[in-house]
Amino acid sequence: MFADPLTAIGSMSIPFLISNLGTFIGFVMAAYFAIKYTFNFYEGRPKPLSWTLIITGLCSLCISELIQFMMPYRTNVMEIELLINLVAQNFGIMLIVFGCYLIWREVI
Repeated sequence: MFADPLTAIGSMSIPFLISNLGTFIGFVMAAYFAIKYTFNFYEGRPKPLSWTLIITGLCSLCISELIQFMMPYRTNVMEIELLINLVAQNFGIMLIVFGCYLIWREVI
């Protein structure tokens, strides 16, 4: 079911594994810090829709990056996994963009 991540892509296996892992950890840390910021800043007050959308988008991108992290090491990549990855990634990006738009609308 899974190929060895250290030899699956030849000499590029280890750098590819580290870069994919770094990207996944970066998205997880961004989601974590956004959640911590929102809970501390809006403590006891209702959270605005903009930050809820941004955090949901970051969590969706975390799921997408986890799928992308594991995909090169699968011996049979199913089309369903590719579709779920594309949907999760595009959905997350749209949520973040719309959340940023709402923040921009608050300023104007």
